[in-house]
Amino acid sequence: MLLELSGTRLLLDCGPSTLAKLARLGVDARDLDVVFLSHFHIDHTSDVPDLITSLSMDRSGRPSPPERPLKLMGGEGLVDFLDLALRRNLYYSYAAEWMDQMDLTEVIELRPGDEYALGDLRLKVVDVDHPNGLAVRVSSPGLSITYSGDTAPCEQLVELTRGTDVLIHECSFPDEALMGKHTSEKGLAEIASRVRPRLLIATHLYPHWEGREHEIPEAVRKLCGVRTVVARDLLEVRL
Repeated sequence: MLLELSGTRLLLDCGPSTLAKLARLGVDARDLDVVFLSHFHIDHTSDVPDLITSLSMDRSGRPSPPERPLKLMGGEGLVDFLDLALRRNLYYSYAAEWMDQMDLTEVIELRPGDEYALGDLRLKVVDVDHPNGLAVRVSSPGLSITYSGDTAPCEQLVELTRGTDVLIHECSFPDEALMGKHTSEKGLAEIASRVRPRLLIATHLYPHWEGREHEIPEAVRKLCGVRTVVARDLLEVRL
């Protein structure tokens, strides 16, 4: 997810083909201000090495450091994750050693309950019911957006979300196929009924949902009537 708020571009997670999709929107790594990683699983981080190596080059591929470091934000363990992915990876370490890309980043580890000021934006994170998972609420003057990352329904996320304008929440599996620390359409509808965002965006759909995506907004509408959009690649929502 790419948020553009108050002149700031904030990328929420960086999984497979993220950079290619950003390029289709005319955005490259050097255009970003912040990357927030909700947790360190492959489907949320696999494009991070590519993103970091992109920082030292302009659009033509010529060496050119960015004007300011890219802020990489995530939970405890982020520094070690990046160290393992780049510096201690025999085949990727050239990016850290020869091209000094890690010097083009500012790595910020956040703990549950932390708040962080970013220009006109305010970020607050809480832990969620998923391994090393964090949810984040991004508030700008007059607008707030909460992103769940991966999680099963949990009380701390409900509390973080109260009063938010937009909730971007995972809906990995239909209820009859639910497994792991994830959320189904029933759990999502219950959360929406409690926090009543202006807009709910369902994301992180596994292949079980193919051809059944319409069941997600139907489940929410039946319980509470909150406007619900099912995310897809390159979907744009203007607020």
